Amino acid sequence: MIISTSLLYAAYYVIKIVPIIAIGIFATGLAVNLGLMRKFDRLVKPLSAKARISGTSALSVLTCTFSSTAGYSMLSEGLNNKRISEREVIAVSLITSFPGILSHLFTFFIPVVIPILGFTTGVIYVCLRGFVALLKTCLGIFLARLWLKDIDNQSTNSQSSVSNPAHTSIDKKHALNKSAASTYKMLKRITPIMLITLFLTSVAMELGIFQSFSKILDPVMNILGLESEIALISATLIVNTYSGMILSGSLLGDGMISTKGVLIALLLGNVISFSTRFVKHSLPLHVSLFGPKLGGKIVAVNGAATLVIDVLLIAVLLVI
Repeated sequence: MIISTSLLYAAYYVIKIVPIIAIGIFATGLAVNLGLMRKFDRLVKPLSAKARISGTSALSVLTCTFSSTAGYSMLSEGLNNKRISEREVIAVSLITSFPGILSHLFTFFIPVVIPILGFTTGVIYVCLRGFVALLKTCLGIFLARLWLKDIDNQSTNSQSSVSNPAHTSIDKKHALNKSAASTYKMLKRITPIMLITLFLTSVAMELGIFQSFSKILDPVMNILGLESEIALISATLIVNTYSGMILSGSLLGDGMISTKGVLIALLLGNVISFSTRFVKHSLPLHVSLFGPKLGGKIVAVNGAATLVIDVLLIAVLLVI
């Protein structure tokens, strides 16, 4: 039963996410092969200059505003083609935090979170999530400026002028074929890795391994003297984000918990379930795109940064 459920989960996620990855890889390859990335210079150059990252990385940051998966696919393509380094990938993964949360603004936060929690509590919570993402982005820019030398935007400026009208349609056909070939080659490598990682993660979830780990933090809740409703919401968030949100809105509407209590509960739920969320959702994607070593580093760095900032926010809310 566990094996079949895990296989279904892994297959569903792969079918859902692989087309997005394919589009991101193909679009990036085609833009590079046709020299189209130079058209984004006006948007890319200011970010490249400020953060000292390449044009490819800057473009992936902008892409994350619409699709984090497509943005990370661009990073993977740039890394494989030796246009960016592993350190740059780690720094950029942090920089994409704020653009990434913007991509969920109109698909999750505004249509789901704010109506469920109510306008005041919902807006405050969304602002807190945005603040966490902004701090991670600032950390990424700091690391990029610390680790990387000045970049001459080679990925945008050194491309051959294939898009020149003087070139024939044969050049465009060659660019399409080359982009399709590189996309197929990468998908052939990452799809099995993603499927296996998702399957193993799902099996661990079904066996309750991560839930058992989360229970270690239960004594902390008692020490802080948190009300039972906060513990209930946090525990529900571990199982399902939507269920935790709905429970929060219900208890808040009935006057059984305050706005401050809801905010602490939601942040605490993120802290308790951080290992589950990052392993279940982030690790399979990053391992498939960047390999176990670098993908693991990216997930660990982003997870640790989120965890530390969430804990600090909870401490501030407990004091005020």
